[in-house]
Amino acid sequence: MSRVNVGLARRENRRQNVFGALDLIRDDVVPKLAEQVMLKPNFLSSKNQLASSHPDAMRGAIDFLLTTPNPPDEILIAEGGNEDIPGEAFDNFEYHALIEEYDVPIRLIDLNAETRWETVPILLDDRTEYVIHMPKTVLDCPCTISMAVAKTHDVTVVTLALKNMIMGTIRKEDRVKMHGFPSHPERLRPNESKRLNVNLIRLAKYLAPDIGVIDGTVGLQGNGPGGTDSVDLGVAAASVDVFAVDAVMTSVMGFEPAKQGLLYYANQLGIGVTDLNNIDILETAIEDVARAFKPHKWIEEQRQWHEPNAMADIFA
Repeated sequence: MSRVNVGLARRENRRQNVFGALDLIRDDVVPKLAEQVMLKPNFLSSKNQLASSHPDAMRGAIDFLLTTPNPPDEILIAEGGNEDIPGEAFDNFEYHALIEEYDVPIRLIDLNAETRWETVPILLDDRTEYVIHMPKTVLDCPCTISMAVAKTHDVTVVTLALKNMIMGTIRKEDRVKMHGFPSHPERLRPNESKRLNVNLIRLAKYLAPDIGVIDGTVGLQGNGPGGTDSVDLGVAAASVDVFAVDAVMTSVMGFEPAKQGLLYYANQLGIGVTDLNNIDILETAIEDVARAFKPHKWIEEQRQWHEPNAMADIFA
């Protein structure tokens, strides 16, 4: 199996952490870049900064992009956030300041306003199909970077770079269907853990980012992905293999990558490197920064993600 690199940086602040993580894998990243690059933050909330991507994480990524041999001609910052009014998260978290700070053109895009879609079927809990809408804005971008936050989750144990890219870009009304149910009140544990992991793998074929970055400067633990239970982790990680960076941060957060449904299926399918023995972790050892994140109160039900027909469902 091919080996992959993950940069794990522990610097002075969030901006330096993100820059440092990307800089550690510079030789891997540069060939992936294009004239247009998309940064995909995570806006779980338009009000809770802890649960959402900080603009300083974007600054670290943009700083890095502008040091590459052929910097992008345009940077998109695109997200379909959870907000009461369009653009609320960009406003509340002061993302507009980024446009003025840099010479490179930066566009803030609300993916909830997307009008051009491509569709792909997923499976609901009752094994019927539902069609998911994926935004052409994302699919057409030649280089995408998922800018995730290190957080625990109520269905998948952790939520990191791959899940951020998929769940925050697909059509908003489709997101609960990824759990296997028509609406949030109908969600049933542990069924949704079985279904969500499979559906995420199905969509990874189309929406996996070219580069994964996870800001763990301050993580969120406990009953995530929202809340205010913070962990001063002090690191950021990056890789051109989104599964590898997710595996490394999962371990940093105190969980075993091989026991997470999403990473287990990826390893079984050979679509990403999730075995830490096949990952070169650059600069910072996991054991030097690892913290045992408090899991969600539903952790035992989340661990029941195993589905006997998973592989058939992934390829259905």
